Amino acid sequence: MPKEAWRSNLYIIAIAEFICLLGFSLFMPFLPLYIQQKGGFTNAEAAVWVGIASGFAGLAMFVSSPVWGLLADRWGRKPMLLRAQFGGAICVGLMAVAPNVFFLAGFRIVQGLFTGTVAAASALIASMTPKEKLPYSMGILMAAVLGGQTMGPLLGGFLSDRFGFTITFYITSGLLALGGIIILLVVKESFQRPAHGQTTSMRSLLQLASSRQIFPLLLVLAALSIGPQITSPVVPLIINSLNVTGNAATESGAAYALLGIIAAISSLVFSRFHGRFPVRNILVFCCIGTGLLYILPIFAGSSTQLIVLIGLTGLLNGGIIISSNSLVGLSVPVSQQGVAYGLSQSASSLGGGIGPFIGGGLSPLIGLRNVFAVSSGVFAVVGFLALKLIPNIQIRKKEDSADSNTGVRPA
Repeated sequence: MPKEAWRSNLYIIAIAEFICLLGFSLFMPFLPLYIQQKGGFTNAEAAVWVGIASGFAGLAMFVSSPVWGLLADRWGRKPMLLRAQFGGAICVGLMAVAPNVFFLAGFRIVQGLFTGTVAAASALIASMTPKEKLPYSMGILMAAVLGGQTMGPLLGGFLSDRFGFTITFYITSGLLALGGIIILLVVKESFQRPAHGQTTSMRSLLQLASSRQIFPLLLVLAALSIGPQITSPVVPLIINSLNVTGNAATESGAAYALLGIIAAISSLVFSRFHGRFPVRNILVFCCIGTGLLYILPIFAGSSTQLIVLIGLTGLLNGGIIISSNSLVGLSVPVSQQGVAYGLSQSASSLGGGIGPFIGGGLSPLIGLRNVFAVSSGVFAVVGFLALKLIPNIQIRKKEDSADSNTGVRPA
């Protein structure tokens, strides 16, 4: 691969991921409302069903992600990204025609089995990027991901309120297919299949997952996904209870959009910090700060206040996402990055599956708003776990590094 080809591939993948995440996040503002409509549920019942659908989807991704990572190291990272994008397009299209809540939950679970575009894109980028440029590349990728997640809910809420849920699901499917077409036609991967006997096996995958450098990181990644997902079943329902205009989906989209805008800016800001502070220290600081920010939405007196306070929870998201993704890539050699990111996706999916179960299950017991307090506590615990379990890694700038092949050293 030409010396700077990683940079052009990075930008193309980032554009494709922006489109895909724009699509995936279109239905996030109204999924609880869609489920409520399909089943004729109360707010509390809808929250439970959202927890079931999203929770089992996360658990399905938890099971499948290591397998996809294993295949990525054997057959290439680009085919796995295409699988996630086109697989997502098919599954979301099926959700549009689900006849009842049981089929809808089933299609959501199948989506969990076949998607995972961010992990696939991260592995592809990490395999092409020089080590000392990895945080920068992750910053660009995560800015694109968060940018898509920003515009998607806002657009999805508007479209669903104007044209209905079904049309919005079809648009989502089309956007995912478009992202896959861009990767298929434009991105070039110079993948060299490992020689016989050097491929990653299921046994070596389990050994890596249980290793000293990866297992603590996987614990932290799982816990990181629990925090924000705890609130996912309740946010549209809280807004619906505060909303007086009847545009709950639009306002829910605005809340997620503001969160995404702030998180995207945060991602770009924190991408400039590599080489200045140890990666783990950034992660710990951002977890504790985010935990404090999650307390604020409990006290919102109107839907507008709630939208703003939810948006503010994204102030430090960029640091969390970049530092955690960079730690994965920096902890293993290039030959194992596909499976490492597959394991990270699996851990995140486990947390993403547990979170909605917790939020949906607790909301009838403690009230919708108090679910934010639970998320706050989770982020505080994650900060403590990261401080105690993850070794510090200081990324050296290339010209200062004693080992230009790695560009990293323990701090």
